[in-house]
Amino acid sequence: MAINLKTPEELQQMRVAGRLAAEVLQVVAPHVKPGVTTAELDRVCHDHIVNVQQAIPANVGYGGGHGRIP
Repeated sequence: MAINLKTPEELQQMRVAGRLAAEVLQVVAPHVKPGVTTAELDRVCHDHIVNVQQAIPANVGYGGGHGRIP
């Protein structure tokens, strides 16, 4: 199995993606408590990604199942 080396540009893209993901986790963490549905957590994450980060959530358009997975 070969090791694929990343270019400096690819590494920078990975750093940015990691920072964005970490930010979403920090935003959603206060909402994780008993009684809050996964749909509500999904909405919090989606709203932050779209409105604040101005990005497209990775799961948008993913056809991996029927409905949302909790």
